[in-house]
Amino acid sequence: MVVKQIKANYHSYLNEIKFNMDPVISKMRSQNGQHWRGKAWLGPLKTFGSYFKHVKLIKGIQWASLPIIGPTVAGILAGNYGPWPIWLSVAGAITLASAFYIIYVQVYIGKMATIGHPDFHVEAFKTRRPEEYEMTWAQFVNKNDFTFEGLYDIVNTVFSQNNHDPSSVAYVVAYSQSQHEFLQSSIADLKKTIDEQESAIEHLEDELVKSENAISYLVGIIKKVNENLFRYVNNRLDLSDLDFISGFSLYRKTENTLELILDKGTSGKHRNLDLDADAHFAAVVAVKDEQEQAHYNNPYPGRHLVAFRMTMLEEETWVWCFHFDDDDERSLSLILGNGIIESRQIRRVIHAFCLTLQQRIISQKEVGQDAEAK
Repeated sequence: MVVKQIKANYHSYLNEIKFNMDPVISKMRSQNGQHWRGKAWLGPLKTFGSYFKHVKLIKGIQWASLPIIGPTVAGILAGNYGPWPIWLSVAGAITLASAFYIIYVQVYIGKMATIGHPDFHVEAFKTRRPEEYEMTWAQFVNKNDFTFEGLYDIVNTVFSQNNHDPSSVAYVVAYSQSQHEFLQSSIADLKKTIDEQESAIEHLEDELVKSENAISYLVGIIKKVNENLFRYVNNRLDLSDLDFISGFSLYRKTENTLELILDKGTSGKHRNLDLDADAHFAAVVAVKDEQEQAHYNNPYPGRHLVAFRMTMLEEETWVWCFHFDDDDERSLSLILGNGIIESRQIRRVIHAFCLTLQQRIISQKEVGQDAEAK
């Protein structure tokens, strides 16, 4: 396809311009270095001679209409019949004729500097248009072995060669085209690889942010756990201190009812739940799950509740419910996410604290019962 286009465009174009360009270049080469100013000063006389040659009847010439003879004759006649001396008229006539002749010489030089004019001369062209000559024609004139006819013949020969010949233009064009297609394919593959790597980098950056946040959340939990342990040692730990993850509500199963033990960080509207009448509540679903899995509920738009069952001492069953909002990224990550910090481990921490506090409650009851018995 590319070879056909070259043949149709450049090859045919060379065939057209060789007839126009080669004669001009040949004439320039033959005139190169010749004297031209003498021809320029004699040029108008040549023109006048040609004018006279084509006039059949000399007596029919209107002498006053000629650019040089007319002013001369007019000056002489003015001297014969005018108020000033004849020599002054003759001098004026000669001066006027010379001025006209110089003007005609300049006009003729302009013709000599015009490519394609019969009186063209390359040296006059160099003088009038030196920059144009150096930029355009000097390379052709100085290289005597170059012609557009020869260039056309060479191109014609090259295009007629076998396409499988490595020296042919068709072969070179085909090879270049295949290389171009290969490079384009390679560029497309590289772009795809770059896009994939950029996507991977963005994913890694997101994961890094998540990891940094998870570490920050974990440090916060460790601090709160340490604080609660000290409060436990100092006998100050209470169930209300277990809100270090989010707001919560805590239930104890009593026969067919979930009895509310405590709620903190909630709306305060929680109540005891009936296992039959309130079967759609997450806390009720969770208490029936012996696998102690987490159960999700959406009380209203933008609010989340996650409940799970805890097997306690003395065969009691408690249900813990986390309460948090959509914009609480920390709680969303710790309770619903399973990234660096597994949500099941968060539930186990809460379960451990509840067991610790229940054990203290049981111990305090036993101490009180012993005191009453005494």
